[in-house]
This record gives sequence, structure tokens and C-alpha cells, in this order.
Amino acid sequence: MCDRLKITILGGDRRQAAMADVLLRAGVSVRAFGLPQQLLSEGVDFFSDWRAAVRDCAVAVLPLPASPDSIHLNLPFAQEGESVRLFDLLEVLPDDALLAGGRFSPTVKELAERRGCRLFDYFDCEELQQKNALPTAEGAVAILMREIPRTVSGLSVAVTGYGRVAKALVKLLLAMEASVTVVARKQSDLDAAASCGARTLHLVGKSSLLPLTSGYDAVFNTVPYWLFDEEILSATDPHTLLIDLASAPGGVDAAAASAAGIRVIWALSLPGRYAPVTAGEIIAQTILSHLEKEELL
Repeated sequence: MCDRLKITILGGDRRQAAMADVLLRAGVSVRAFGLPQQLLSEGVDFFSDWRAAVRDCAVAVLPLPASPDSIHLNLPFAQEGESVRLFDLLEVLPDDALLAGGRFSPTVKELAERRGCRLFDYFDCEELQQKNALPTAEGAVAILMREIPRTVSGLSVAVTGYGRVAKALVKLLLAMEASVTVVARKQSDLDAAASCGARTLHLVGKSSLLPLTSGYDAVFNTVPYWLFDEEILSATDPHTLLIDLASAPGGVDAAAASAAGIRVIWALSLPGRYAPVTAGEIIAQTILSHLEKEELL
């Protein structure tokens, strides 16, 4: 590893503090701005001036998400009135520096392209998505345990979709002896779920979700499409808990759920909320892998 590579971490939360530790162990020079100094390990250079922090850096790392509004840096620990505009950051960033971050909006990507800045969106990486599946699943189960005053063992739950997160979630729920039904479109997914010990339901249209309207303690949705509309929700047992894990726009009609008296929990960014240290380590590993591919390490 090259110990001269300078990486600056800007903003974020406990994930970024954990990320700094991994980067330090990789042998790079780590600077930080926008994080409480007490969260940072010895060896991380703390800066109170973001301009000084990015001066002559090779890589600047922004949080996940990088910006809440496509204008300002995500600074959850900022003092009142303290902010950093991404436009200003791009103007000060060294010309040859790499700007890494999570969930860059089209507006930010366009701004960076005009500036001639190289971007790396680590949230788009398959490596990160795969590793994030387990902490997301664990966070979802933590919500289930918090909201339903019974053991997971014996609960009847359904999971719509069978992607990365759903697979990890089904495996975890089955290991905890819940009764699990997987709802998916592809027969190959249904066969895979059945081989793990789950019941299956073929999703061929919204009406095929009607069997989920009774007999289930909870339903986890991982499909980013409005599966749970007024027709389904109006027929759903009001004691059923819906936990929506899908990215925007999600899979549940919020107005229809409210009208039907259905409890819905929109559970986004679970790794950062339930396992911030693990989430930060995953981000750091993804960034290091990218830097190796770019031959910066």
C-alpha cells in the first residue's frame, strides 16, 4: 500500500468514523472534516476547515447519501448555520482528485461532469450491495422484534421479492424458526426459496397478493413498485405489520394504508442505522477495491 495517498472524509455519521479506521489500517493518510473529533481514532487528522482538509488530497469521500438536496454536503453533525455547498467543494477540489460518495443525484453528476471531476458512486457497486444485504436483513428483523411482542419463532411472515436483501432476510427468518412465505415472479426464485424451506407464492399480478391479506403477522416488501395498493390494503388484516425495505418509491400506498388502519414502517438505510460500524467498514472496503482497480493503491 502507498502510505502517501491522502484521503479526506467529509461529513457523514458513525459509518464514516468506522470507515476512517479501515483506511488507516490500509496504510493511507486520512483526514476528516464534519465529524466529532471524539469519534475519530488516533491517527486521523481532524480539520475544522473543509478547504484545508481537501487541499492536495487524492481522494475525497462523501457520505451516503452524499447530499440531502443535491446542493449541500450531508453534514448531520454540523452546527446550526454550518454548511458546505457541493459547487464550492468541486471548485476547491484538486483537479486530479477522485470524488467518492453514495447516491449521487443526476444534478450532482452533471455538476461534476461540467467541472471535469472524476466521480465514484460506491452505492452503485455490486460488492457493496452484496455485503449490505446481511446488515439490512438483521435491521429488518430487529424492527420485527421491536414491533411484535412475541418471539420470531412461530411468527408467520411473508417476503415479497427474492433479491439480495430478501435472500438474506429469508435465511435469517428461517434460522429463527419463523414460518416464511416468499412471493416472487420468477419460478427459479420460487424454487430456490422452497429449497431453503420457505413456502412460496407466485406473483403474477397484484391480485395474487390477496392470500397475504390474512394469516400473517408481518409482511416484508423488497420490491420498489406499488404492489400494496388500495385493493390489497383494504382487504388486509389490520393486525398485519408491513415493513417496506424497498428503495423509493417503495411498494406501499401510504394513503391507502392509513385509510385501512395498516401499520407500515418504511425502513430505509438500515445498515447505517442498526450496524453503522459494519456499514462503514463495507464502504471503506468498496472504496479500497476501487482504488486498487484504478491503480491508486
